[in-house]
Amino acid sequence: MKNNKVVYSKYFNDWEIKPDFNKEFICIFDGWLGEENLHKLDDVTEEQWGKFNQLIQLISYKFELYTVNCEDESINKIVNINEALSTYDESMEKDSSQFTRLIIPELDCILTEEWDYTYILWHRGNEAIDALKPFITKTGLYHFQN
Repeated sequence: MKNNKVVYSKYFNDWEIKPDFNKEFICIFDGWLGEENLHKLDDVTEEQWGKFNQLIQLISYKFELYTVNCEDESINKIVNINEALSTYDESMEKDSSQFTRLIIPELDCILTEEWDYTYILWHRGNEAIDALKPFITKTGLYHFQN
């Protein structure tokens, strides 16, 4: 892989993802809950949450993944995916600065952990969505645009 900082700068300006990326939301729910259904967030089980780790594991079998460190503007190749994943308890204690940010260079995309049991796939074309859709479906997650 090219120089760490060069790759980082392809995707980020400082801590922000570059504005030329589109968003696809990946969630345990099939769409936005809305205020009337926010209570469903309290009912999410560890098993449901675990679908995100399953998704990342499946992706790692086919594509190289890199973790992002915004503080030093670097990326690091994940060698052992299980060491890179958070447990349920760890995840429940995270603040947003600790959320997972992964680059999948082969698909020219970024996968970021967000609030409310949602990840965002940041992509520049539908190739990333098309490539990851089978993994999303296999894990029982949903994807949609805003």
